[in-house]
Amino acid sequence: MEIKDFFTRYQQAAWYKDAAAMIALYDPQAVIFDMWDEGYQRDGSAWAASIRDWFGGLGDEKVRVEFEMIDIHHAGVVGFASALVKYQAIAPDGAVVRGMKNRMTLGFAKREDGWKVTHQHTSAPVSSNGLMAILDI
Repeated sequence: MEIKDFFTRYQQAAWYKDAAAMIALYDPQAVIFDMWDEGYQRDGSAWAASIRDWFGGLGDEKVRVEFEMIDIHHAGVVGFASALVKYQAIAPDGAVVRGMKNRMTLGFAKREDGWKVTHQHTSAPVSSNGLMAILDI
């Protein structure tokens, strides 16, 4: 996998609720700074459980993921990417049920089977009064 492939594979894994495909994008020792529940994970099995819980909690909804402003840099066996990511929950009738936009920063390491995420940080801007994250799209 090339770094640019991460974004398409992530979108597809989310849409098809394919936890195995999503988990395969990450190194087993990846450090994850997430915005939900745990906030920080350094255990691949815990991250895998979070992904399975996410997909399992969707019921009959699907998740459309769109990336904007993708920026990729790499040299040798180390890479970096950043993007804005929009998530939309889609009902069976095609209606958007809810959505949000995050910022995502990714660190990659080149492994035998391609580039794997070794560090992921998601965030959202905070309102000027500091009381809430701005997640509306």
